[in-house]
Amino acid sequence: MQRFTINTRFSRRPSIFNNDNTPKRCETDIVRYLPVEILIQIFNNVFPVDLMRIGDDFEDFIIFCEIERIILRLTCRKWNNIIINLIKHASFDIFKIKKCKLGYVVPPPNLKKLEITDSRYLHANSCDPYSLYNPYNWSSRLGRSDINEWLINNKRLNCLKVLHLRGCVDFTVCGLTNLYEQLIELSIVDCPKITVESLKYMLKHMKNLETLTINTDKFFSSEVYKTINLFLPKLNNLRLIIPCQCCISSSRRDIIIQITDLSCLPTIISNLTISQKIPSYDNHIFHILSSTPPPNSLRRLDVSNCFFLKDLFDITPTLTHLTVSYPSFPRNAIKLPSTLEYLNISGYVRDSPYTSESTNFCDYSKKWIDMFPEDAPSLHTLILHLYASPERLFSAILKFSNTIRHLDCRILLSHMSDICMCENPCHLGRQLHFNMIRELKNLKELKFHSRLEKDEIENFPVSLKKLWIINVFNNRSLIDFANRRGIEVLELHQI
Repeated sequence: MQRFTINTRFSRRPSIFNNDNTPKRCETDIVRYLPVEILIQIFNNVFPVDLMRIGDDFEDFIIFCEIERIILRLTCRKWNNIIINLIKHASFDIFKIKKCKLGYVVPPPNLKKLEITDSRYLHANSCDPYSLYNPYNWSSRLGRSDINEWLINNKRLNCLKVLHLRGCVDFTVCGLTNLYEQLIELSIVDCPKITVESLKYMLKHMKNLETLTINTDKFFSSEVYKTINLFLPKLNNLRLIIPCQCCISSSRRDIIIQITDLSCLPTIISNLTISQKIPSYDNHIFHILSSTPPPNSLRRLDVSNCFFLKDLFDITPTLTHLTVSYPSFPRNAIKLPSTLEYLNISGYVRDSPYTSESTNFCDYSKKWIDMFPEDAPSLHTLILHLYASPERLFSAILKFSNTIRHLDCRILLSHMSDICMCENPCHLGRQLHFNMIRELKNLKELKFHSRLEKDEIENFPVSLKKLWIINVFNNRSLIDFANRRGIEVLELHQI
């Protein structure tokens, strides 16, 4: 079953276009000995080389190469090698590989980013309680993937910089023996054989690691924090995916959400993302254990994928980037710091079935608006999707009219919203919105979440270069008018 094998000889397969009507392909020395740079330029005109990816279905990739080979009339082995060498990004699903063994996969020699998933086990982590999940029994029943041996013995991974592993129950840190010094980004999610001790050992050898993603907070004990401080001088991006521990009784499911001790976070970590996994149970009781405050050295914080949390985080005095969503709210409800550069607030629960309508959405938005800083000279990006009064929200944004360059602002409709002053509920605060946009003198990119007419663009700031609108392809005259003003118009996809 060769469909999941990548090697430089796949082009010897009979062409899908081989029939009596197919023109003969050129095999002259002129084509055969073209310089590599020329061949790359030719191929780049057919398919951009920076977009080349190897996905799970290698059969589709082989067909794609056959099509391009017909277009370019190139059949020599040299061409095949050039194309393979251009591939920098690959993703494999072990479940879709022959006999579920990575030994059947030969990666491209210049691979920079590799994603390996084993979908045989993922559903056990996303919806089943951990008490029903025994990776050791599953591994013996479904077979080993030999991922450690493949990573150790594969000489074609000497250029690899980014490695993402998900659901690989066979994986242990010994698989990274030959990759310790070259990796700059590592993600280990749902790989249960990674222990506290093995994680500490691995981190001691990864001197160049800059970004780490892992899906358990229990690993981040004080000992692991010390290891990061001592052995990982370049690590500044940390993402924690908080798991759920489910205890099933005859009458209910108790879901315990444990948050890590952020007060011990190493000071070299300036970018922290916390995500939370919550099973979709109908009858559940949440027991939420809150976190401790992060150190003041934290600059970037993303808690937008955390649900039903209390006392999750504090606003640090030098925070520059903040991304949050309902209902996460800081313990210290103070004014946001003047150092803020990027602010992203969503007044709803993202990617979750728990979206009951209530006045809480409006109260949540109001609290954040009240926390806007009085002065933020470096604030350049605002992404605000809120259940809020248009007058209150837009007047708050105007405080930063001289600095904002990227704006994505959307008023969300609530059954509790007061829409008596609006000409149409679908166009809540429309005129106030336009008045606010006109005052943003340095605005470069705008996402507009309502209908837009050609004449309404006339008063937009002259600095505007990119405009996202809905149903863009149904308004050719608007696109032409915007282009004449030097504005690129793009399609806005509503969430």
